[in-house]
Amino acid sequence: MSNEPRTTMLRKSTDLDSSSLKLPFVFIQAQFGYSVESILRPIHGSSRMNLGTYPDTFPNTIEEFYWIHPGNPGKTPWIVLGKLQNDLYFFYMAECIDTQKTFLDWGQMNLWVSHSYSELVQYAMDVNTYKKYINDTMAITE
Repeated sequence: MSNEPRTTMLRKSTDLDSSSLKLPFVFIQAQFGYSVESILRPIHGSSRMNLGTYPDTFPNTIEEFYWIHPGNPGKTPWIVLGKLQNDLYFFYMAECIDTQKTFLDWGQMNLWVSHSYSELVQYAMDVNTYKKYINDTMAITE
């Protein structure tokens, strides 16, 4: 699977309940150690992007979700693919341990942003995440 070409066609899930993202999104603030700048990761050959400052930045600028894989503290990560208001695509992953403080005790967040959807699918997703994405979504035909 890792040597096979990945899709460049936009895909979307039919189950897009964003309420499952409240827990990780509430921690995306500098006071918790998860500013947008600190979780932003470069993509192969791309320049760093300025996504604005709180509160006018990710996740408040999400325009559309394409895929939401709900997380569970201490068990599975939250995984999200979507589009921001400024015509940028994003891929976000977050995980934490299962305690009352969740992300304050231990957590990790990563955010990749690109002008190209296919660049995110190609370079930001690992093989297992890509497989989940393909299984959970279907091609968008407009």
